[in-house]
Amino acid sequence: MRKNWARALPNSRYVDWGAPIINRDFQVPVEGQESPWEGAAFVFGYNTTQVSSPPTSFPALLAWAKAHPGHFSYPAPPDFTGAAFVRQVIQRLGGVSQGLRYLKELKPYQYEHGRVFPTSIDELDQLFANNQVAFDMSYNANFLDLAVKTDKFPSTVRPFLIGGGALENTSYVTIPANAADTAGAEVVANLLLSPKLQADLANPAILGMPSVLDGSKLPAASAVSREHSTATDPYLLASLGEPLTELPASQDEPIEKAWTRMVLR
Repeated sequence: MRKNWARALPNSRYVDWGAPIINRDFQVPVEGQESPWEGAAFVFGYNTTQVSSPPTSFPALLAWAKAHPGHFSYPAPPDFTGAAFVRQVIQRLGGVSQGLRYLKELKPYQYEHGRVFPTSIDELDQLFANNQVAFDMSYNANFLDLAVKTDKFPSTVRPFLIGGGALENTSYVTIPANAADTAGAEVVANLLLSPKLQADLANPAILGMPSVLDGSKLPAASAVSREHSTATDPYLLASLGEPLTELPASQDEPIEKAWTRMVLR
């Protein structure tokens, strides 16, 4: 397979290949061998019937939990969402030891005094829907909008960020070396980067996922923007703040083992 095929796609001119969340896949350089197609951002949700002003930093979250014990939780790693929450804490607080010390201090103020963690994001969603906890979280930036529209969550929920920005990730497509139709695969990858399709992906009525295109590179008539979707949608953030890039994938297992040893037990 030819090198740097992803950057040779016609629609790749709309991609900012210098952006850290684009040119590295969990800190592994993509080197033109992966083409981005969908963004993801880790956002939080709260219920306005329980929280008037959500905490916007992790120290503030700890203070809130101490003042309202039993009303916060997160899924236990290796659940995907719970592991992402742990990684965001670690990055915002400056390292593994600092992050895990924080989570250990937070634990006794969690739901059921931290003796029980949700085993999946579905369990946390249910606790949130039942008003047993005041906060929820997801790597889907549009999760509240979708949940309200399907009557999973009440209309009183709202999104927010902790730490001034979201942990962000990108989904890619690639072409195996033994692909039967490389040219056809490139056509699909190029289609996924089209401004029209990216605008549809960003539309909360469809998916509400962050676009992988750089708005400054798009023709004015084709701009992919969140603002038009969020102006009348209280369940979708207009801005995701300063992006926080993911840790290397090689750190996931050591972090989960350290969390189990230092926090869970």
